[in-house]
Amino acid sequence: MRTRTALTAGAALVLAGLTVAPASAEFYGIDDPADASASLTDIYSIDANHGRENLRVRVRFNELMRSSAAGLSIFIDSDRGVKGPEYVLSSGLGDGTDYVLTRAEAWRGSDDRVKCDYVARPRWGKDLFRAVISRECFDSAGSVRVSVKMVDQADGSHPVVDWVPKRHRWSLPIESGLGSTGA
Repeated sequence: MRTRTALTAGAALVLAGLTVAPASAEFYGIDDPADASASLTDIYSIDANHGRENLRVRVRFNELMRSSAAGLSIFIDSDRGVKGPEYVLSSGLGDGTDYVLTRAEAWRGSDDRVKCDYVARPRWGKDLFRAVISRECFDSAGSVRVSVKMVDQADGSHPVVDWVPKRHRWSLPIESGLGSTGA
């Protein structure tokens, strides 16, 4: 009986060790619950790919519309020794809005634009926002963490805010993939 119990416990430990998520990876993805239901731009999920040349972040929404009054901020932490984000890509989600990458001041953007290669755009028919940011923008950091915030002021009475993974919280560290272009 003892041997059977020991074998069962040992097998369970081995299996648990195989299913534990890594502390960091080249890819990161997380689903977000319907927690901003007062807005059509409720975030459903984010995924990030930290490739050899770029950091790619995709944000999926319940329904992304050209007439959206919402905005999006993608915060990037490239130095875990410093509290808060170092960079933020800010963009509107409606047609005709623009985007900008700036140095972050706490959990806000600043007037200090980062001069590097990056592109961002909503894909309304696919309910998706995609940003591709050159690793040179954040000094080719080997590991980054991301946090995403959506704010919708659609009805004017109060803003609807959705954070992923949570307010002022980070993804797991995302290592730069040596075998991936990240494009």
